[in-house]
Amino acid sequence: MQNLPQNLNIKSPLKPDYSNIYTSPNYQIKTFGECNQGSYVKIYIPDNPDYKNENIPQAVIYLHGFALGASEIYSTHLEHLVKQGYYVIYPNYQRGFCEFSGCLLKTILQLSEEILHPFPISPQSWINSAIHSAINAYQQVNLFAQNVDTYLFGHSLGGLFALSWNYYAQNQVPVNMLPKQIVVADPIPASDSNIPAFVRSVINKVGGFKDQVNIQETGVGLNVPVAILHGNEDTVIPKQDWVTPFNQFIATNHKKMYLSFTDQHGLEPMYANHEQATIDTSFFPDFLAKAALDGVGRENNLNWRYIWDALDQVIRFGARADELQFDMGEWSDGQLVKPIEVYL
Repeated sequence: MQNLPQNLNIKSPLKPDYSNIYTSPNYQIKTFGECNQGSYVKIYIPDNPDYKNENIPQAVIYLHGFALGASEIYSTHLEHLVKQGYYVIYPNYQRGFCEFSGCLLKTILQLSEEILHPFPISPQSWINSAIHSAINAYQQVNLFAQNVDTYLFGHSLGGLFALSWNYYAQNQVPVNMLPKQIVVADPIPASDSNIPAFVRSVINKVGGFKDQVNIQETGVGLNVPVAILHGNEDTVIPKQDWVTPFNQFIATNHKKMYLSFTDQHGLEPMYANHEQATIDTSFFPDFLAKAALDGVGRENNLNWRYIWDALDQVIRFGARADELQFDMGEWSDGQLVKPIEVYL
């Protein structure tokens, strides 16, 4: 249970001023594919693309969490990236729930479709849908004709898929769709990790899992720098669940797992839980989000100075994913926000 902050007169750090890096404040959004077929993809296209290293554009493939396909859940992070001049590819690799409906009953029906269809459940088909949607997006905006730099970001199940991208995509995509670096937030190590008992019982009744995606198998394909951004209060995937997979199955030597901490010193506390990368979970009432998702998505300092900043350091400033440094700022009374630590 999330407690009330200690002092309502103390304010959290202000949002950073990004005006100097928003070199493409105007952008377009195009969508392709079918929502109910798992082929839907949203493409954020900067009006003023950021070119680096001999006119090479930058692209981010952004992979959502389990049953969190609606882009509103991550909207301001997606906008933050495209406003810097990056192409952002957002595939909804599951079926349904491509946008908020405004009706809880309709949302529950959409989520049921996203989770349970088709039967039996096939995580491998989900990651392949993400790959095929990304291929379609690159074709639509003519990125294959350019020597684009690609980066991957993923949250939760999408984090696992980002870490597994090379394993599944290497024989399906051109080399410029393989990532230069990978940043993930609160990933799960396997597609069936820590599923609540009542959800697992429903899944088993409709046919169970046809297959799995597991870092134990796919980690061999990780040959680029990797940053795992985890939260100390994540109860979906406790940090210790990553000790063996991180040490034994992620092939690259350039890897690091960072850890954020809940800070309730003042107003607008920061919760380092499984939803720290999300900014809007209002498709559910807060009490349902806490029960079903391990937290409520709110844009706050953990986004700006941790989740967003990690990807900014990697793409804009060329930092290696295992060499990131974080300044979490300070509360309005001068107390420092709890710092990011290296866990693995």
